[in-house]
Amino acid sequence: MSGTDPVRLDHHTLERYETAWLGVAVVLTILLFVGVLASLISGTYPLLGSGTGHAHDAAIVKGHVDPAQLAATPFAKPGLVMDDSGKPVMNAQGTLDAYLVAGGFTYQPSVLRVPAGVPVTLHVTATDVVHGFQLTGTNVNVEILPGHVASLTVTFRHPGEQHIICNEYCGVGHHNMITRFIVEAPTETP
Repeated sequence: MSGTDPVRLDHHTLERYETAWLGVAVVLTILLFVGVLASLISGTYPLLGSGTGHAHDAAIVKGHVDPAQLAATPFAKPGLVMDDSGKPVMNAQGTLDAYLVAGGFTYQPSVLRVPAGVPVTLHVTATDVVHGFQLTGTNVNVEILPGHVASLTVTFRHPGEQHIICNEYCGVGHHNMITRFIVEAPTETP
C-alpha cells in the first residue's frame, strides 16, 4: 500500500456513525413533536382576549367567536371603531381598532380608510373556511380560521394604498378575494 491510498472505514466504524446520526434524528423528531404539541396546547396564535373592557367581552372567549353569532360582536359592523360623531375611537393602548370579516370570497369591509402614523389593531375572523390575510409588500401574513380571532397591530407610515389578499386557497372565487386600505395623511388640528 502506498501513502496515497484512501482511508477505508470498516463496518464497525460505519455502524457507530450511523447509530450517532440515528440518535440525532430521533432527538430532533422528539423535539419537533414536543414543540408542536406544546403549540397546540398553549394556543400560540394571536388572540383577541376577553377582559379588555370592550362591550363584546361576553361574545369573544379566549380568542374564539361563533361565526354564526357575529351580530353580538364588533364584527357585525366591520371597519374602524367609530364614535357617534363618526370619528375613530382611540383605545387605552393608544391604537385604533378595526374589525374585518373574511368569508364568501370577500373581506368586509372592502375598503378601509386608516390614518398614516397611527397604530391600528386589526381583529380578523372568518365565517366559512380557512383564509389567508397578507398585507402586500410587508411581512404581515396571518392564517384566518373560522371562529378564531387573529389580532395584529400595524402602523402604516406613509399615505397611499395597501392591499390585503387571501393567500390560502379557499375555493373558486379565491382569486377575487382582496380588500384595500386607503392610508390617509393625518389631519392636523388647529
